[in-house]
Amino acid sequence: MQDTIQSIQQQLDALLSEGFALFTGAVQGRQSDQALTFMTKQATYQSWYVKALRVIRQLYPELAEDFQAHYRTLLAMHRMTSYPSWYRKALRLMLTLTGQRPHDATDPTWDGPYGKQAASDTPVSYASMGMAIPGNSETMPRVRMMFLTRLSQQLSLLNSVRNGLEYVLADLQSTLYGEVSDHTLATAYELFQRGQRRAAGVLAGVVLELHLAKVATKYGVNIRHTSLDLTTLNAALKRNGIYDVEVWRFIQCLGVLEYACVYASAAEPPVDEIAEFLHGVQRVRTRVR
Repeated sequence: MQDTIQSIQQQLDALLSEGFALFTGAVQGRQSDQALTFMTKQATYQSWYVKALRVIRQLYPELAEDFQAHYRTLLAMHRMTSYPSWYRKALRLMLTLTGQRPHDATDPTWDGPYGKQAASDTPVSYASMGMAIPGNSETMPRVRMMFLTRLSQQLSLLNSVRNGLEYVLADLQSTLYGEVSDHTLATAYELFQRGQRRAAGVLAGVVLELHLAKVATKYGVNIRHTSLDLTTLNAALKRNGIYDVEVWRFIQCLGVLEYACVYASAAEPPVDEIAEFLHGVQRVRTRVR
């Protein structure tokens, strides 16, 4: 399990490094306010996105919709309006001469008819008519700003998957185990209905032993015996306080029925005992976790 986690973490680290390289390249590259031209130059982003989305869908499907939403926003950038160069020059000149932005009654950073800039010691980035103006008086096209913003959010989502990988894999393992156990127990019920009572009891006994072994691993129960039979598992879980005497006795009774299915020689166990055993296994799976 630990080797699997480390291997996947290494692959995620490589994917994150590739994404950070895309981010750095977009920051340092030549600026362009043409959405189509800009996104054409970011062709490697498409390849990275496909790989990252596949990983998120497999490991953390709950985040896939958010991850795709940022991508869909980038696809819609071709509808952005490109503003003429004279507008950017005039805006840059205004910033140089006044050191501040014109009063705008619709701007939330200004108050009153004459304008009052919100107090802040941090350089502020304004967004105006498709342009982003960082506090250092440099202009950056909205296309580039949106790409960097969306990519940074996608990197954050991918990084959160990487940091929580151990818990994600534990959930996947638990889900897979539950599905296999459900299928095995359903097969046991089918055998029982077809008159194969001993085979049904054996399958149900395997499900019960595997479930108790999983519970022991979950709570770090130290079992001294190398043979993990039902009696040994039941005693160890009771000794470590995982459940009380009542549950222990119930599982002990199930153990007697399992023994009748597995080890008794001649006649098969009665129908009512096998039915009781099958229902008891399902009850333990529900109550003991």
